[in-house]
Amino acid sequence: MFRFLLLLIFFIHSTTFAMPPIMPLAEVQNGMDGTCYTVVDNSGAFESFNVKIVGTIQNGKGSSTYIMAKASGDLINRTNGVLQGMSGSPVYVNGKLIGALSAGFKEMDPTIFLITPIEDMLKIWDLPDPLTINPYEVNEETDGEIFDEEIFDRGELPADDDAEKNIDEKSLLIYNGFDSAGLNFLQNTFPDFQGMALAANDGTSDLKYNATLEGGSPLGVAVVCGDFLVGATGTVTAVDGKKILAFGHSFLHAGKVNFFMTDANVVGPVAGAPGGGMKIANVGSIIGRINQDREAGVSGVIGQFPPVVPIRVTVNGETYNSLIAYNENLVAKLGAAIAYTALSRNADSLEESTVKIRFDIKTNAVEGGVLSRENIFYSPTDVGQLAITELLSALTLVTSNTTNENDISGINVNIDYEFARRTASLVKAEPLQKSVKPGETVVLKVTLQPYRKPAEEIFVKYTVPITAREGKFGLDLHGGGLVPVTQAQQAGVIVPSTKSPSELYNEKILALLKTNKNNELIIKPSAVTKTEKELKEDIQRAQKLLAHFQKLGQKPPVIPAATKVSTDYIIDNVVQCTLNVDKL
Repeated sequence: MFRFLLLLIFFIHSTTFAMPPIMPLAEVQNGMDGTCYTVVDNSGAFESFNVKIVGTIQNGKGSSTYIMAKASGDLINRTNGVLQGMSGSPVYVNGKLIGALSAGFKEMDPTIFLITPIEDMLKIWDLPDPLTINPYEVNEETDGEIFDEEIFDRGELPADDDAEKNIDEKSLLIYNGFDSAGLNFLQNTFPDFQGMALAANDGTSDLKYNATLEGGSPLGVAVVCGDFLVGATGTVTAVDGKKILAFGHSFLHAGKVNFFMTDANVVGPVAGAPGGGMKIANVGSIIGRINQDREAGVSGVIGQFPPVVPIRVTVNGETYNSLIAYNENLVAKLGAAIAYTALSRNADSLEESTVKIRFDIKTNAVEGGVLSRENIFYSPTDVGQLAITELLSALTLVTSNTTNENDISGINVNIDYEFARRTASLVKAEPLQKSVKPGETVVLKVTLQPYRKPAEEIFVKYTVPITAREGKFGLDLHGGGLVPVTQAQQAGVIVPSTKSPSELYNEKILALLKTNKNNELIIKPSAVTKTEKELKEDIQRAQKLLAHFQKLGQKPPVIPAATKVSTDYIIDNVVQCTLNVDKL
């Protein structure tokens, strides 16, 4: 199910290619000569190099068998061996496809490489396709522009053996739009997302409907496109109609997926240490959908597009637009990483800052269809790490429903920052009335001391609980980001629940929305330890009050456990005051 899904479109005039004849692994013999086809420079021309079959190797019981080969020829001399980015390049023997170039050996002979047998790659096409519905159609008239209108109306709003460690068979991820802080954040969040920052695309997320590919064509796979990019480039191995096989190894090894398939423009080769050279390519337009990400390679469908989550982040008026290919395990962290990086790029500093952030997530996880939250954060260094915590929590919560899969059809984040410390300490709180009765409202004069600014006074109203005892009544006043010790201790007590998973999930959403904000002043009764006798008296008093209002035909007043008042500062401490409560 989903969100924003782009539909399969076929064009009669498009050129299509049929699956070439294959040579099974059993027929591949040592000493055979073959040819590998690929593109290595910006001319886009297909080139080839000679291949000599050396033998076959297996990484252990249950592991795939690879064909070992040696490359030679003018192209290999120019590139100083096989390159990263050639992965997927088709290898033919006697006019038959035997598999895809898929790996080299680090710091060893750069002309020796491994081939993933085509038989293993063909099995990928037999796996179930995760795409089940297609509710949103795009065509050439719509121009595929996801951001023509607002996302939504905000209103008021492998094994441990040494041999495998030397085999380089992973996709080298490339990034665009991420500064060093954003890239560190992303790679710390996803330890497997190691790669390099490149100008890998032009910041667009255009759709191309009539793309054609053939064995040897450059190809991109991405999980994020637009002003930010996370992806990899490689080579197409085989095409059968609209179906493609590529890479000869995994992208993220994520199994059934809905990732972006893109075209790619090769810039040129960069020689490196043995096994370390690379074919640099730019990720281009979205041309289809990658539906399998397996050990033997990736597969996809040209002209069919994945479900996406549009994300817009605006930082001090500067807007960044991107598309995240929907995946429950990735969308939360990727969304948070994009928001963090947008802030980091715009601020260009890790000095002390105050950030106001509001996010709106369009989702069916909440009534009304939009989960919104606003808060203020301060940190002496890298406030972005704090500022995106609630966004990450909200997205994680939305995607972690154990009862149903929730839709996410848009993320809108607005961030305002200033290089200043907007915090304040509570100096004192004084009631303006000498005494008050239960159920009545008292005005408190609260003195705030902003950081390195003159003191300020604010006046707030507090309604005394109807069950308050006669005598001294203590109040705690603190910032919304602070949790009193007694409350924190109580939070550690685990109480078994008889509620359904759906009820518990809804409570988690509600708890997130009701969580105190850092710039709120919280006023609530002081925690006191009561004797068993006092607890019984409280119950009796509550029962009498209930009977009193029932007799009058009235409902008892609902008085919140705590009063919340928004301020212009992050409140960083706690003060207390005492009320004199008269008999009701």
